[in-house]
Amino acid sequence: MLVDVHAKSSLSEGVTLSADQVIQRAREVGLDAIAFCETRNTARCQEILDAAAKYDDIAVFIGVEIPTEKGLLLGFVPEIDDFYNGEEWRALTDVTIPSPEAVIALFESKNGAVIAARPYDLDIPFNMGDFIFSFEHIKGVEVFNPRVGEIQNNFALEAAASMGLSTVGGSDPTNSLDVIGQYATFFDSDLKTQRQFVEALRASEFWAVQIGDANPKKSSRTERAERASSGRSSGGASRDGGGRSGGAGRDGGGRSGGGGRDGGGRSGGGRSGGKSGAGRSGNRS
Repeated sequence: MLVDVHAKSSLSEGVTLSADQVIQRAREVGLDAIAFCETRNTARCQEILDAAAKYDDIAVFIGVEIPTEKGLLLGFVPEIDDFYNGEEWRALTDVTIPSPEAVIALFESKNGAVIAARPYDLDIPFNMGDFIFSFEHIKGVEVFNPRVGEIQNNFALEAAASMGLSTVGGSDPTNSLDVIGQYATFFDSDLKTQRQFVEALRASEFWAVQIGDANPKKSSRTERAERASSGRSSGGASRDGGGRSGGAGRDGGGRSGGGGRDGGGRSGGGRSGGKSGAGRSGNRS
């Protein structure tokens, strides 16, 4: 199934889109699920779930985007209410800018999952960059995000490969619905509940796919699933050709696997592995 793992609504500062608009757009472009990660805002997540309740053809999950001393992290827990109403979470978010180690440790203690988001986005204060290599227990790296350029996405792809981590794609929208459906994350399992989603993240059985420009008139959920499925064998979203192992995988295409800064540059693990291998050519064929 195809999931947008990094969605936002007007509950986040600087975003003008309502949760209902984002959900409807995700349905139109054929996504199977969407995960809202509002920036340090968990108090009103029930509003998102209420907006999603009227749709029975798309699953909606809740995460949170957390700015830290070393970049952005996405956090997910299996039990939303228990965690976000707890003292530990409130104590962490009372800190102006928490350390990434503290965030990762808290989510790990709750059987949650943490994803490194836009690690090479230079517009983020205290951006992550190569600090990502010091992080332990993160479950994946966001390598496809429309808010950053191809170079930044490629660097993230190389880092994921070097660290042997799974990859994530998401929309991270602000004021345009057009970015929803360009990137997604492919999961083998059919995920219906928050707990199933977090367990899949913890198992690292997922990888980023680049679907291309969304066109709701021509796209359907079935067509998107077929594209992702065909990509797994052709190199579009497969572990061996642009997904987990080829473009952002454990065996090649990364910083030290023949496509990184020291072994061939962006052509191995970046532009060819990320865009052609995991993206447009594999998923639109």
